[in-house]
Amino acid sequence: MKNENMIKDEELEVVSGGVLPEGWEKMIDQFAPMYIKQYKNVTYDEACKLIAEQLTDKDDQALVFEYIKKFFNEDGTLKK
Repeated sequence: MKNENMIKDEELEVVSGGVLPEGWEKMIDQFAPMYIKQYKNVTYDEACKLIAEQLTDKDDQALVFEYIKKFFNEDGTLKK
């Protein structure tokens, strides 16, 4: 059975290369519940540091940092 939510190998290569693949917003939305569960006490600043370790392009980082704000409260804690 094929899992539609899996990252395709060619997309994974792009992500592991440190740049955003096409459709990255959709990917973030798909994987957010899993990461929120895994990092349930992470703050916005800590999440940004984790992302910066994997995503090397500063412009791409800024896009993702802005995009993920919707998952956090104004005080930087995760929304429940």
